[in-house]
Amino acid sequence: MAQVETGKESRQGEKGKPVLYVLVAAVILAIVAGAGVLTWQGSVSPNDHGSQSTEAARSTATNPTQAPAEKKQN
Repeated sequence: MAQVETGKESRQGEKGKPVLYVLVAAVILAIVAGAGVLTWQGSVSPNDHGSQSTEAARSTATNPTQAPAEKKQN
């Protein structure tokens, strides 16, 4: 004979450790994916010369010994 359940019981999902395992695995995978994206993005992004010292910024300039020429206005 079939088991008789109430409406609430028939709509409930399974409880227990398998659900917890899926949740923990999903969180761990999200953390690993996030760390991978941040690592990859850091390796392919251009250098940030603005946060370095003035001397480091001057060493990357095209002509660090002269100030930029000002444009004449007509």
